[in-house]
Amino acid sequence: MSGAGVALAYPARSLWPDYLRAAIGLAIALLPMPWVPPGSFGNWLLGLLALLFGGFAVMTWVKHRSTVQMSSISIRVLGPAGRTVSWAALDKLSLRFYSTRKERGHGWMQLKLVSGGTTITIDSNLDRFNLVAARAARAAAENALTLDPTTLANLEALGVWPVDPEAER
Repeated sequence: MSGAGVALAYPARSLWPDYLRAAIGLAIALLPMPWVPPGSFGNWLLGLLALLFGGFAVMTWVKHRSTVQMSSISIRVLGPAGRTVSWAALDKLSLRFYSTRKERGHGWMQLKLVSGGTTITIDSNLDRFNLVAARAARAAAENALTLDPTTLANLEALGVWPVDPEAER
């Protein structure tokens, strides 16, 4: 991988279900509000739900408007919530699997990269997520990071662990 890197994005087809969930949640919270007495517990609860689903909609929009740029030197998120993490300064890597079904066959992964006070979180809906996870695993090996058993198992499930940092040199 050269210094120029590769640009990755979240495909719209993977984000539309989240937009739909946010819209349904907002509708459930906002449509009954005219019939609920102002200042009542129900009104506060519906307002809280509207804030929750509105926040989810904004987070989905931010993801939609962002591009992940990965090079041999760093990973950058370009967009409304831009951040950069240098591979050489990577302090922590975690990879979690969130199941949507009891049998754990369906769900998504979330990769968290930390360097100093900067955190980048990427989920498996990103195009070529495995490429990002593999590069992150290599950086963790190069930096001699200790990874928790869950992260190790999830990296292995993706087929990107164990990593020999000397193998590509």
